[in-house]
Amino acid sequence: MVLEILTGILVIITGTYAWATFKILKANENVVNAMREESLAIRRPYIIVAPVLEYDNPVFYLRITNTGKTSAENLKLSIDKSFFRFGNKKKDNDLATFSAFNNTIDSFPPGAEIIFSLAQAFKVFKNNNEDSNLPQTFIVKASYEYSGLMFDEENRIDLRPYINADIPQNAQIRKLRDIIESLRKISESLSRKS
Repeated sequence: MVLEILTGILVIITGTYAWATFKILKANENVVNAMREESLAIRRPYIIVAPVLEYDNPVFYLRITNTGKTSAENLKLSIDKSFFRFGNKKKDNDLATFSAFNNTIDSFPPGAEIIFSLAQAFKVFKNNNEDSNLPQTFIVKASYEYSGLMFDEENRIDLRPYINADIPQNAQIRKLRDIIESLRKISESLSRKS
């Protein structure tokens, strides 16, 4: 009888250890998966598509950049609407017809960027109405591969927040313009004297 009780207790203890070992194994598996995902997130490519303005320039640009640590393979970009640069409705000015939006880019390395001029803000926001040639909102999709994984990202481009916003300014550029203007005046003054 005592042997049966001891055997029962041993079975319970062994079962408890088996259950605890299984839980530890699952926890370790979760940690390994989290570390794998974190490692992937650190190393993978990130294709960022965003509108940008240069200092002292009213022209919107569309910048496509790989901000990740590795190349994006077989990058396919698409745009959901026609956008005619500067409102010029010629086929060769429609972003939707450009090579980057119609052909696969075999490899897009870290730090690489493609920049397209769009139009001046005053044209995009003319009369506060959207022009179908210069849409204020559009979507650029990016599909690419890395390490056997496929990534599909949708970038919603919305120029409307820039309505009534100021053009970015740079004090150094303004000072350089002042210096150039002063040098031009000095040059004109000297040429009149000679």
